Amino acid sequence: MKHPGRKLYHLFGGLIIIAAYIALGRERGLPALAALTAIATAIDISRLVFPEFNDFMFRRLGAFIRESEKHTITGTPWYLMGMLGSFFLFSLPVAVCAIVFLACGDVSATVVGERCGTIKISGVKSLQGTIAFFIAALVCGYIAGSYWQGLPVRVVAAGAFTAAAVEVLPLKINDNLSIPVISGAVMQALMSRI
Repeated sequence: MKHPGRKLYHLFGGLIIIAAYIALGRERGLPALAALTAIATAIDISRLVFPEFNDFMFRRLGAFIRESEKHTITGTPWYLMGMLGSFFLFSLPVAVCAIVFLACGDVSATVVGERCGTIKISGVKSLQGTIAFFIAALVCGYIAGSYWQGLPVRVVAAGAFTAAAVEVLPLKINDNLSIPVISGAVMQALMSRI
């Protein structure tokens, strides 16, 4: 498996931030997450401005940064922006599910796609990875959604399907931002009709 540290960081980072946000509540959680997003973005921009700092970051955090990100913003600021946007825009159950889709679905898609992704459907994305994304997002979203009794299974399923579709589409927006925001918007719209 390529980059196991990055995958664990992606999975547990999202789940830990969800737990911290819930523990803090919206009033303290949103400013804390906004500050964390600003710090991560500032570090990434500094890394791009100062080559020595960039080299240092790659030496120390190489397990978490792709080689292709050496001269671009990493996924971390986008991931945090996706979480911040979700918590800001959507109800708590919808935001949690949307972030769970990203944390669990994206990692599942990558692992399955790397191991047995033989049917390519969009660049390096595979049909097998997309199916794995949907199943993981649906199961984990259902578990997260079952915590709140007001989030119907059909809403979670629609969100999981949307998240899997967004992950495979060749959008110009980083999928760490687009997956939770777009899937969350779909779920929130469906909830407003129920």
